[in-house]
Amino acid sequence: MRDKHWTDDELFARLYDVRPGHDHLARCAGCAQRMSAIRRRYEEIRPLQVEVSPEFLAAQRRAIHARIHAKRHSLPRVLVPVIATLLLAGIIIVYRPASVVPPPKQQISDSELFDDVYNRISDPLPTSAGPIRSLFQEQK
Repeated sequence: MRDKHWTDDELFARLYDVRPGHDHLARCAGCAQRMSAIRRRYEEIRPLQVEVSPEFLAAQRRAIHARIHAKRHSLPRVLVPVIATLLLAGIIIVYRPASVVPPPKQQISDSELFDDVYNRISDPLPTSAGPIRSLFQEQK
């Protein structure tokens, strides 16, 4: 199986001697060419690097670990959802529509009901035609 070309990360790891693999660079001309270009660029910018003392780096590392392991206050993480829930509940309570009470039904006698039904049945036109009929009636 053929080796695939190395990524830039793999080439940089080889530049800093954290990846073995001299044999791949010897076999692959494309990767070797890219590696030589990276090394040339590295040699150009190397004089511009600032030397940092090991004490500074150790102090920086201790500060990073202290921040990682520091106990964080969980109050804001708990407080925000609680406030949002209370606010939503308050809005629902304040703006809840009042319950609609249906109006009392009008009580009519049986004779009035039969008269109304008879009048509706005896009229050959539906009730929706009433406004149209009124257009053609003579006005008194």
